[in-house]
Amino acid sequence: MGTEGAAQITSLTQGDRSAQLPSSLASSLGSIASTVAITGNPAETFSLYVDGSLPANGFWVQDSQGTWVNLASAAYGGRVVAQGNKLRLDFQITDGGAFDRDGKADGVITLQGEVGQMPLTIVGYAPETAQTGFWF
Repeated sequence: MGTEGAAQITSLTQGDRSAQLPSSLASSLGSIASTVAITGNPAETFSLYVDGSLPANGFWVQDSQGTWVNLASAAYGGRVVAQGNKLRLDFQITDGGAFDRDGKADGVITLQGEVGQMPLTIVGYAPETAQTGFWF
């Protein structure tokens, strides 16, 4: 995992798959947790590189309401990029923000998530209709 800016990874661990994962989310590596000390800008950009053969379409984390979201998606300012035989999962977390697990703006970002594959939903797709038809 790499970061941009003035940041230092102080811990990085890989653990078992989270017990709270939805059944539709296939975890590729189990839980990944990290603590990062930051200075300056409270928003830090991360890039996590994984083997391109793993089934993965994002870095999935729980928000404060317990909903699993893909931080490596355009909706959250992230992306998934193929680089040779690797996938690069880019995402951003703000110190003290919704995805900083300690919830404090204290110069430390604590994150935990899962590299995984979840089927895409129909949200965001335009319906196929006749030019004069309506879709309800």
